[in-house]
Amino acid sequence: MNHRAETVVALAAKTKDFVELAEVTRGGLVESWHRGIAVVTDPEGKVLAHKGNSKRLIYPRSAIKPLQSIAMRRAGLALSGEELAMTSASHRSTPAHIAMVQSILAKAGLTETDLKCPDGIQFNCSGKHAGFLSASVASGWSTADYLSIDHPMQKLVIDVLEECSGEKILHSTVDGCGAPLHAMTVEGIAKAIGKVATADPDLFDALVANGWVISNHGVPDALLLDHGFIAKNGAEGVFVVGTKSGYGICIKLADGNLRAAPLIAIKLMLEHGLLSDLEYQELKQKFAIPSLGGGKPQGEIVAL
Repeated sequence: MNHRAETVVALAAKTKDFVELAEVTRGGLVESWHRGIAVVTDPEGKVLAHKGNSKRLIYPRSAIKPLQSIAMRRAGLALSGEELAMTSASHRSTPAHIAMVQSILAKAGLTETDLKCPDGIQFNCSGKHAGFLSASVASGWSTADYLSIDHPMQKLVIDVLEECSGEKILHSTVDGCGAPLHAMTVEGIAKAIGKVATADPDLFDALVANGWVISNHGVPDALLLDHGFIAKNGAEGVFVVGTKSGYGICIKLADGNLRAAPLIAIKLMLEHGLLSDLEYQELKQKFAIPSLGGGKPQGEIVAL
């Protein structure tokens, strides 16, 4: 094993790095727990609070799609509004979502056959892939190999991630959609998502104005977007929030289950003055998932 590989292994998250972040109650007893890592960073990138070891490497999965969209725009992507938001989406393949992806491709002189993601346009990352392709066309780059880690588009993604997180990418693999996936520390991800508003104000505005595009109406990240925050979930229990003023939050749940992540996020936001009590209560009511018995609530998820 070379020195770089040894460093990655040493920095990778381990069981002891995770702490209890939420519990699930039923009938007055705690039935299960969610362990994880959570961190809050300020506009300068300083860690304000953390639970668990926030310096551990994880895969951010789809949570860093807004950073990938910044890279697309630096490559010449010329989209706005809903279509720009679509490049950061993990959509639900509704007719409206699919129509936007088709429009992005058509404007670049491309078709669905140019997409390299599994299941083509129906795949929930097809908006991001259409953005990669459209940006590549704008820069005169090849499209057949747009997912190669050596492609200029993907190199630019690494540049943006390193710039906004303040850390070097040490390890990469392949995400579920086929795109390069880069390991980052939990606090690095928080810092990066907190930089979106200043790194690309137009992208920030497009996302918060079109929250439903990110997934669908009524889902947690869309609801936070509707309240003026960048929010995005990722596979295997990753959830991020960024504010317009530059604060960032990243949560990684060890069991990969996202059900508690939005509640953990808004509790951290309330504790650090990023949400009013009224906003917190409104969102908590929408994010709370009851433990049902006989069709009636018997308990709830509680952020610790």
